[in-house]
Amino acid sequence: MSTTEAATETNALSAPILRETRALGSDWSLINAWAPLPGLGAIAINSLLLKGKEPLLVDTGIAPLGDAFMAALEREIDPAELAWIWISHADVDHIGALQRVLDRAPKAKVLTGYLGIAKLGLMGFDLGRVQFLEPGVVFEAGGRRLHTVRPLYYDASETMGFFDPAASLLYSVDCFGAVLPAPAETVESVAEEALRAGMATWSSMDSPWLKAIDRSALGRGLAAIERLAPAHLVSAHLPVLEGKAETLTRPIADFYCYAAPKGDPVTVEHALARFAGFSGMAA
Repeated sequence: MSTTEAATETNALSAPILRETRALGSDWSLINAWAPLPGLGAIAINSLLLKGKEPLLVDTGIAPLGDAFMAALEREIDPAELAWIWISHADVDHIGALQRVLDRAPKAKVLTGYLGIAKLGLMGFDLGRVQFLEPGVVFEAGGRRLHTVRPLYYDASETMGFFDPAASLLYSVDCFGAVLPAPAETVESVAEEALRAGMATWSSMDSPWLKAIDRSALGRGLAAIERLAPAHLVSAHLPVLEGKAETLTRPIADFYCYAAPKGDPVTVEHALARFAGFSGMAA
């Protein structure tokens, strides 16, 4: 067993954990959890809290950490003060403690996309507390302007991130996530080889359609993030990056803009090619 393999085995997670909440500038806080992906490593599960006149919580983690999540939230703010809960998309790793938060935050409204509203309704949430988050708008929370941004790739079509110019913070949701050997404090603390491999694994699982993406469009989007150069680039599934955006944009460009395209064996084209001309349906 190599040194790297031994370290990975030693640090491998056996159950989800919640780490210490971390300040990002003066107004934002990161609630950082990690969950094991058996046979692969660990994945970060991040939520954000914006303090101010109208406090806003971004995503609510996973259900198994519900008690720990609420305790972490309460150390930062009285949940009753929350005005908004931004749900980037209604996947289980983003809404795990949503009902608990709603129960403790009677004034809070949930913000999400149209399909997100439909999903929450099907799961039994009170839609009277949900507000449509329109793509392209600038959402104001107590005077703080959050510019809605659809991430470059995602696994749910309602996904909506944002850019906060006052804090120079970009929330990219699932985009730029990575499966890592073990939990890490920062992107910079992860070995380059492990980061690239983890980003390739996560993007291929979370957004398999990237294999067929318009390469030029993806490249332009990646270049736009590099020009923006956010002080805090926060993926839902990676430690915070507080360095050069190229650390995350360049691997994705290498995988999907420059590398030779690889076929996906489960696309309609590939999976059904052997049945071309076959008509087995009874009239």
